[in-house]
Amino acid sequence: MSKKNKINLPKLHFDPYDFKKQTYKGVNIYTKPLPWANCTFLKWIINNGAQDDKAGKEGTAHFLEHMTFDGNPLYPDKKSIDLFSKEYLLDSLNAHTRFTDTCFVCKFLPQKAHPALDGIYNLIFKPLIKPEDIEHERKVITQEGWGFLLNEKHIAYMKKWNENVYQDIPERVRMSSPLGWIDTVANITKKDILSAHKNYVRENSSIVLAGVVNDSIIKEIKKIIDKVPGGKKRKPLKIPSKINLPKERRWVKSYTEIGRTETKQAVLEIDRLLERKRTDRYTLGLIESTLREILFRRLRHDNSWCYGVGVSFNQNPKFISQNIWVKVAPENVKEAEEIIWDTIDRFIKGEYKEDTERERVVEIDKILASEYLSGSIAESAERQIASGREIEKLNDYLNGISKADYNKAVKHLSLHFKKEDAFTELTIPEEFKGKIK
Repeated sequence: MSKKNKINLPKLHFDPYDFKKQTYKGVNIYTKPLPWANCTFLKWIINNGAQDDKAGKEGTAHFLEHMTFDGNPLYPDKKSIDLFSKEYLLDSLNAHTRFTDTCFVCKFLPQKAHPALDGIYNLIFKPLIKPEDIEHERKVITQEGWGFLLNEKHIAYMKKWNENVYQDIPERVRMSSPLGWIDTVANITKKDILSAHKNYVRENSSIVLAGVVNDSIIKEIKKIIDKVPGGKKRKPLKIPSKINLPKERRWVKSYTEIGRTETKQAVLEIDRLLERKRTDRYTLGLIESTLREILFRRLRHDNSWCYGVGVSFNQNPKFISQNIWVKVAPENVKEAEEIIWDTIDRFIKGEYKEDTERERVVEIDKILASEYLSGSIAESAERQIASGREIEKLNDYLNGISKADYNKAVKHLSLHFKKEDAFTELTIPEEFKGKIK
């Protein structure tokens, strides 16, 4: 980066992501007291996610998450758990399952810390898992699944898509989301759920606390950890050292073929997976924001026929995901594709250096202007831990962005986003089938 483009970052007097970390009986506790907060935000992360589901039982981790809300010795049914959330957790109790983990979230007033944390402990670590509740949740999850999976034809398409693009990411090949598949959810038994719950131990726990965090809160947290069972630590993530190119590089399919409701628009998607080690996330972020701005300008402003454009270049816990998509009228889809690759070619040749530098400065200004809420601070910290990173201080993040320059972005695109390596998919109305190659 030249001296001309160097950004003099101001020294922040308060860093909302300067978390303190301590370990108690194998549990990492991340704390951030916030002077403006009136309550405590809790994120309890359990290293048990979709990647831990056995083949043929995809969706087990998500199923277990549902079961924790059905009853425990202290609150034996859904109604009492709902009342517990209202009385002690400001009606905030929730959870979500990812590929890497399951996270339980809530907030509570400091004067209610003891009953709040005791209830959370019982919910996470002592679910009753009654047969009748299993069947109830199976129906709920199945209905949730059909909303996402749509129909059998679309399920078959999604499985083929995964096999083509995610061939080196085993759990992504097996499923499209932590939800699993309709048939695998039907096969999950109480034994499977209990087996998954064996991962709910101290060794697989991390806790994020933000807001009102004082000695009294930490003392209550440690009392709860004392009761959490010990067990076997989950094996580390298997991060691929090599990700092969897609087996097939181009699909042109109608909405009818993939089991979707037909629209008057065409969808163009370009994907390229990459090894996580290839590029730093700051450079990826700079590429993402710059390409999104330029493509929106060229496709929407210059042509007036683009319904939408998206660019996502980011590091997942195991790989780098690169995606560009546009929605246009079918008669414009080929031209849109040409504009995308022409834009990338111009980027590499130096045409968009000024745009890239402007995006970098704008991103830094946005961060400096941000007003942080306690809940969003806790959530950001939780997501970083779940992605396999330590919580990054805001100053370090700003420094990272300031060092992500145009030359690094050009190098990445020229090496790792080539047209011949990407998977390109066109989804079009049935009447255009055969007219678009």
